Parts: sequence; structure tokens; C-alpha cells
Amino acid sequence: MASLERARSALAEGFRFAAALAKDTRKLLTLTLLNIVPVVNLSVTGYFARVVRDNPREPLEVRGFKELLKEGFRLLLVQLLLGFIIVGLPSWAATFVLLALRVNAYELFKAVYENVPAALFWISSTFISVFVGNLLIAPAIGFYAKRGVLTLEDAWRAVRDFGLTEYVFVCLVLAALHSPLAAAAQFSLTSSVQQPPMQRYAVGAAEVLPVIVGLIMQRLIHSQLPFVVSAPLVVLINSIHFKVLAQLPYPAAAPPPPPTPPPTIEEMYEELVDRVLRTWGGTPERARARIESSIRKVMMERGVSRDEAVRILYEEL
Repeated sequence: MASLERARSALAEGFRFAAALAKDTRKLLTLTLLNIVPVVNLSVTGYFARVVRDNPREPLEVRGFKELLKEGFRLLLVQLLLGFIIVGLPSWAATFVLLALRVNAYELFKAVYENVPAALFWISSTFISVFVGNLLIAPAIGFYAKRGVLTLEDAWRAVRDFGLTEYVFVCLVLAALHSPLAAAAQFSLTSSVQQPPMQRYAVGAAEVLPVIVGLIMQRLIHSQLPFVVSAPLVVLINSIHFKVLAQLPYPAAAPPPPPTPPPTIEEMYEELVDRVLRTWGGTPERARARIESSIRKVMMERGVSRDEAVRILYEEL
């Protein structure tokens, strides 16, 4: 297979899917309106979870709002859990290392923010955050949406089967699509609010941890971005993102266990005897005599065969 062929094919299918959604004004408008309302926008997450699960060629109908909301909420919980494990915990560890080295992380971030143009700062930071999220978290999110099970091992197996280089290229393209909109929205939000002057604080976990974890998690969790800005484009870019996830070669779901064969008449009879022994006690012979009496009674009352009488008594247990 030629270099990046899988990546180009997955991205081409994602763009084709987004183009089909853009042509369907009713679906795009519905998803856009849902997406700009807090909490309600979880239904859009649930919609894209279905896209990953079913991998449809054309955009799905937007129906079953209650179920979409439930699926979106479950996917949000998975995002939060994965973000905490993969991003939050390492960030905390890095923070304590900085504290041990007496590095003032607050002053470091302040120096970067004040000496880098605001647009470049937001675009680059958003690009890095989205790229890291797509690379480390998105495969597991896709696997959960596809199979309903959260497992990093199977998610990364899908990435290896797809090709790590190819998947990194896909992540770069997706980050490039997400970053300008997300950065512009974040920049417009921060620039429209009068910020208090930065003050010098002593290095401490109480000051550093919220800054590091908050900045990263804000960009990794899509529901925190101000979707009112360029809302239709956000929906279309997300459609590309989730359609690409739907094409990862996730391991097939385990086949359901074979159905348990029904018990034979002999097994039913022995179960009846065992139940009589546990209930009434006595010897096996007395239990069998009691069962035989019940069998004859059922045969006479219902006009059935002996085997059918045993089955009726077994089902009445």
C-alpha cells in the first residue's frame, strides 16, 4: 500500500460525508441549533457516536433525541475519564516536578503569553492540544462509540493496524481543521473580557495545577468551546473527525456465546427430584414416588404424554 494511502482515503471519505451533510440543509441546521445550546449539545455528540458505530455512507437522520442525549452523556463521561488519565495525571506529575525544581510555571506561562502574538499563541496551543487529544484519546473514544467498551489496548491495536504514520498524518490534518475556529473563538472570548492585571504569585500547586489542567482540558473537551462562533463549520469539522474514527479497523466484537441447549426430559426429571429432596427431604426413592404421582396427575388432567407432563412440571418450578 502506497504511503499515506489509508490516511488520504479516510480523510477523503470524511470530507465526502461532510459535503453530503452540508448539502442537507435540514440536518445541518438541526445539528447546528442543537450544538449551540449547552447540555442539549450532548445530543449532537450522541449523533456522531452513532456515525462512528454505524459508519453510514450518508448522514443519519436526527431522531430519537432522548437516546442521542444519553449516548452523548456517556461519551462525555468517557472523554472526561480518558482526559484525566491520559492528560490530567501526567500534567499533575509534571507540575510537581516543576515544584521540586523550583520552576515558577506561572511566570513561565506568563512570559510565553506576553511575548507571543495572541493569534499565534491561541492557534499553536489549540493545534497542539487538539493534536494530542486526537492522537492519544480519540481512538479509545471511537472504540467505545463503536463497541460500547472502553479499552485502550484494542483502540491502539486499531491504530497500529491502520498505520501509526498514517494516523499521525490524519491527526495533523484534523488538528489543522479544528485549530483556527477554536482559536478564533477562544481569542474573541478572552479579548472581549477585561482581564485583571497579572500579578506575581509564589509557586504553589494551588496556582499552577488549575492553569495547566484547565487549559489542556478546555481544548480537549469539545463541549467547552464556544460553539456559537462558526457553529455550522464546527458541526461539519466534527462530522469529518468522527467519520474518520469510524473507519479505523477496530477489532471485531466478540461473537455472542452459543445458546444453551434446552435440558433433556431426563435432566428435567432429575431436577424435579432434586427440588423435592431439597424441599421435603427424605430418600431419593420417596422423592421419585412423589414426582411420579405428580406426573400421572398432570397427564390425567391435561391429557398429555409423560414427557410433556415432565416439561410442564419443570416449567412450573
